[in-house]
Amino acid sequence: MVAVAAMLWGTDTLFRVPLLHHLSSNGLVQATQLVLMEHVILVVCSIPLLWLARRQISRLTGRQWAAIAAIGVGASGLATVLFTLSFSYGHFIETLLLQKTQPLIAILLASLWLRERLAPAAWALVPVALVGAYLIAVPDPLRPQNAWADFHIAAALFALGASALWGAATVFGRYALADVSFTALTGLRFTTALPALAVLLYVEGGISGFTVYRPEDAPLYLGLALLPGLLAMLLYYRGLASTPAAIATLAELAFPITGVLLNLFLVTPRQSITTYQVVGIVVLWGALAVLDRINARKPAILPIGARRAISSAA
Repeated sequence: MVAVAAMLWGTDTLFRVPLLHHLSSNGLVQATQLVLMEHVILVVCSIPLLWLARRQISRLTGRQWAAIAAIGVGASGLATVLFTLSFSYGHFIETLLLQKTQPLIAILLASLWLRERLAPAAWALVPVALVGAYLIAVPDPLRPQNAWADFHIAAALFALGASALWGAATVFGRYALADVSFTALTGLRFTTALPALAVLLYVEGGISGFTVYRPEDAPLYLGLALLPGLLAMLLYYRGLASTPAAIATLAELAFPITGVLLNLFLVTPRQSITTYQVVGIVVLWGALAVLDRINARKPAILPIGARRAISSAA
């Protein structure tokens, strides 16, 4: 589920890139305008989820609220703005490659915060999964200099910042699922991000920053919010509820697979897929399949929220 959610995130560029063209010329304002409208739609869609989970939410502790706020403001809000900023420079391979540092951050934090320990066999698969993701992101790995020919330090820093925040959010999400269902956490993630995004846009762009939206862009905003947004996050948190954060973060490496397939079939002009990318997809999915079996043999203790979700589904 986590890997499929990550692949849905890869559809992001179909919607995000076209929307950037008519927004503010100021990079930070432009990115915040886009992410804000995305979250307005997500919060509206999340209202039923939050209402159904109102009793769970009322029992959250201060520490749990802090984790949820870090997920919403940090990962759903600021990290998405940073990722959009990185993409706005047009150095897509650079952005995707540096996003692959996320598992290293999440594994470290999972060890420190959640006391998670990867099995020796799982540790052996970490470099395999990273190599698979690298082969997918770089069409010609024998000439890596081509991928970095247009390297831009700002794009790199924004991508690394987003990666760090998303890596931390994986760990905080696993922690928060101890007392809320995956549907409630999804809604809380979007809802806590929205006020922070509105304040950021007002500070950077003033009132005029809220007046750039066009009715004709509604299908793109809806697609962005519902496919790589709501649907992907529901799948992600359901999968994370029964998967250690250190393994889930490796499953998130499946993110660029969809980007490669979109370039092959939907993006104009169409781009070909290289043999290395096909090998990368096979290697990554093979590593994830083995990791999933390792997790199934030694399942983590399910958080309370996950047990509730499974009982409800049954």
